[in-house]
Amino acid sequence: MSDFKVTRYRVRTGGEYRELSRPFSAVFLSDLHNRSYGEGNSDLLRQIRAENPELILVAGDMLIAGDEPQTDAAVALMAELTKQYPVYYANGNHEYRMKIYPEHFGDRYERYADTIRSFGVYLLENTCARVEIQHVPFAVWGLELDAVYYRRFGRSMPTAERITELLGSPLEQCYNILLAHHPRYFSAYAAWGADLTLSGHLHGGMVRLPFLGGVVSPQFGLFPHYDRGLYRENHRKMIVSAGLGDHTIPLRINNPPELVVIDFV
Repeated sequence: MSDFKVTRYRVRTGGEYRELSRPFSAVFLSDLHNRSYGEGNSDLLRQIRAENPELILVAGDMLIAGDEPQTDAAVALMAELTKQYPVYYANGNHEYRMKIYPEHFGDRYERYADTIRSFGVYLLENTCARVEIQHVPFAVWGLELDAVYYRRFGRSMPTAERITELLGSPLEQCYNILLAHHPRYFSAYAAWGADLTLSGHLHGGMVRLPFLGGVVSPQFGLFPHYDRGLYRENHRKMIVSAGLGDHTIPLRINNPPELVVIDFV
């Protein structure tokens, strides 16, 4: 029996884009932190397969970049998922930390990245992949923000212009999906042009209180605004996952891990 919940969201891709001929689903994963649900993540894989998704979208922190990095469960999960589905993966702060501090982590990031790429994972490091589903064009972007935007008690805010410097401009005539690990910067993502942003990072606020939501973020900010759920800014949307794992402070109260399923219509 799994101890995660399944959360579903319904997202319409119509308007200026060609209409889908039928709905399809995507599974959104974030913040696994190398956790396993059942041997070899069998419980998680069983639920994902039951959803019959067209694609898997990953918003980072699938591993733990600690003193002894933990990647085995994340690697095994990617190996299984890519046997059946296209997997689009953007780094979170844990992957990014391994990448930018080789003096501490050696070649661990390169080995991890090369391994999951060898399975067929589309690892999106400030780039995008274009995919067409039912003749509707989608662009899936993976954003890597600078380390300054993850600092504890940090106040730095990226702009839409900074995101354009990192990614370029959204693709015209496409539905642009942005995998951006940190949800705090939704206004910048929306201003850049993301139709749908997928984020995690905050673990649902770790402790959730009725009517108030999540209490604390990993950066030790209290009552983060974008902690879990669906948010809108004009016609732009963001879905924030409470994540599937935890690290450092293994605390979840009124805040079960979640697997997110997005039904595109």
